[in-house]
Amino acid sequence: MKKESDLIKAVPNDGRQRNLPVLLRQTKDSTISILLAHLENLFSACDDLFFDLSSRSVSNTEQNLYFESMREIRLQKEGVIAAFRAEIEGGFHNLLANVTPQKKPTDNDGENSSLSLVKNDVLEQDVAVTSMVNKARINCQESLYHLNLRLDYLLPGITVTEKNNPLDPHQICHYFADACQCLDLNIKARIIVLKQFDRLVVSTLTTVYAAANAVLVEAGILPDTREYAKSKSGGKIQAPPPAPDKVVSDVLSPQIQQNVEVEFAELGRLFASIRQYSPDVLARVIPNYTPYASNPGPVLQNQELLQRLNANQHMSTPQLSDAELKLNGIRNIIDDILSSHGQEPERALHQPDDDVINLVAMFFDFVLDDKNLPLPVQALISRLQIPVLKIALHDKAFFSDGSHPTRKLINAIANASIGWDDSSQLEKDRLYDVITKITHDINEQYEDDDNVFTAKYNELQLFIEQTERRSSVVEKRTEQLAEGQAKTNQAKRMAQRAMFEKLKSTSLPEVISQFLTEHWLSYLVMTHLKHGDESPEWIDATQLIDDLSWASQKQTDAKSLERLEKIRPALLTRIGASLETISATPEEATDTLATIEQTLRLLHGASTDTPEIRPLTAEQARNLGHTPGSGSKSWKDMTGVERQQARYKQLTYDFIRKAEELPLQTWLSYVDNKTGKITRCKLASRIEQTDTYVFVNRFGFRALEKQRKDFAVDLQAGRAAILDSGQLFDRALSNVLARLNSTSKLPTEK
Repeated sequence: MKKESDLIKAVPNDGRQRNLPVLLRQTKDSTISILLAHLENLFSACDDLFFDLSSRSVSNTEQNLYFESMREIRLQKEGVIAAFRAEIEGGFHNLLANVTPQKKPTDNDGENSSLSLVKNDVLEQDVAVTSMVNKARINCQESLYHLNLRLDYLLPGITVTEKNNPLDPHQICHYFADACQCLDLNIKARIIVLKQFDRLVVSTLTTVYAAANAVLVEAGILPDTREYAKSKSGGKIQAPPPAPDKVVSDVLSPQIQQNVEVEFAELGRLFASIRQYSPDVLARVIPNYTPYASNPGPVLQNQELLQRLNANQHMSTPQLSDAELKLNGIRNIIDDILSSHGQEPERALHQPDDDVINLVAMFFDFVLDDKNLPLPVQALISRLQIPVLKIALHDKAFFSDGSHPTRKLINAIANASIGWDDSSQLEKDRLYDVITKITHDINEQYEDDDNVFTAKYNELQLFIEQTERRSSVVEKRTEQLAEGQAKTNQAKRMAQRAMFEKLKSTSLPEVISQFLTEHWLSYLVMTHLKHGDESPEWIDATQLIDDLSWASQKQTDAKSLERLEKIRPALLTRIGASLETISATPEEATDTLATIEQTLRLLHGASTDTPEIRPLTAEQARNLGHTPGSGSKSWKDMTGVERQQARYKQLTYDFIRKAEELPLQTWLSYVDNKTGKITRCKLASRIEQTDTYVFVNRFGFRALEKQRKDFAVDLQAGRAAILDSGQLFDRALSNVLARLNSTSKLPTEK
């Protein structure tokens, strides 16, 4: 294993003036190129979003706010990108200089009330950034752990941790927040920008870490991290070691959680451990956590709470938007139930009920933020908030029962709709109608009988089975059509290549070259499709090109003329027989053969009217798949975009391998690089002849076709993201447990 200490040069003490080691610089460059590409997408999305919000605003004030925000971002975009890049560059130099970034102090002192709004804005932004960081660390735990270890090994004498790694989510998010200081935005607009950063950049950090790990592994830096991790007794990297043989698998393989079950007593212990922290700390790590048990006033008993939830359940409306669902979620419903009404004082809850409410609220927070789910489906599932809460309050064993019909129904809804994309028309979509009816019926019918969920689960399963049978038939036809087209394309390329190689240095009469590049090319394609490129028929068809080319040259010696007289009749017979199969009519075949025969006689006759001989024209070369001057550009001649694309392609070796290993039937979210449109599609087949990947939509129709290398590049660049098809309920519960566990291990306040 090669140590890279020799790459560090003696430089001045100022970290920003020191030269970065070669591998560290390569890691920096590759990750910056990916991050900046995502940042470009972010600003395009923000521009569209603010324009849309402005057009839908209900007041002039709100319209002006969004319009001015859009204008400000357009004006300052380049400055933010440059500042973000400078922050990352500075982070790498600070790492080399062994300087740990210091948390910037906030002004919390003073009695000036005019600062209160500013403080609230800073706090709101800080909460948003902290939430992004926590979520990213959970999602990227494994690849980030490997990167910390490899950078630690690469830089002897420097301890690399989450505190000084310039690519840690904490640093990345704060780099962006600091870069956005130049934007003159209202806090409402600023939070929108941060949420878009979370959606379009932070969610793709796995690709950044995968690219960085790939650079280091390719250079021989800790291909296997186990040995080095064991040598760190006491450990500098505070993270549990994941499976050591995975570098980018967290990007490419969905983490499927099956039957996550946890006893309520364990949940109670976790909540008890986090209640030791102050409300401010809890608000940062678990946004909107509410300690209902500490409310003043008498305790609301479990049965009375369930009765009040019944009333709210029947008042719920299926027309609530995503934003309204977040606004009218469980916490707001409980706040309203417990608040004072008329003569009734404010109420508190028993601690177990408090824990259940916060747990279910965190579950639905995950649902409403799960990028694996289409937005309409997030909204539909979230309309089950009150019924799910009632079940959990009524039966504390709900979280340890992996076969509960409610969990099965939620999982089935998520699995059935994973292929839903933006092109789906809700008003015409049968699946949307079925799920809408199910959620409506549950809210109308459910009191305390779980059989309602069982009946609705069975109803949905029947519909899914019917639709899957239809889509599987269409998908099979799509695969067959794609395979047929792939074979045709391959045959055409083989025919073009064979023809061009034989004619590229040959001059022929126009009639002959036109016959070969049009008629005979079609015959070659047909021969390849029927017999393949190792058959006698293919060999004979390609040999005819050589024979006709030779016969089309002016022959002067007696031996050549004698050979010409022998092969010409047979040559014309072979051409005539082939023309019958590729010509539109017998008359056309006869005319073409006569023209070729006349041309050959004129070439070798006594007439002075000899046909002109010339090389292939540029158009004929293009018809044979060759574009003159199509060689690769030098690095100097490339544009910035072309250089960025070249960097991507240099780093795809591991992604190519993973693309090859990606299981069929895997669902992906594919972003069009030009339009930004998101397509959800499933890998249906790999066509070996052309190295092509065929993706279909949920109805089985072709959605995309990609070459293997192009698909690998898209995976690396984050344009293709694998959707987690694991059970939604279990994924959400696993995420909530991870957050509670992580919070419970924070250092206690002194």
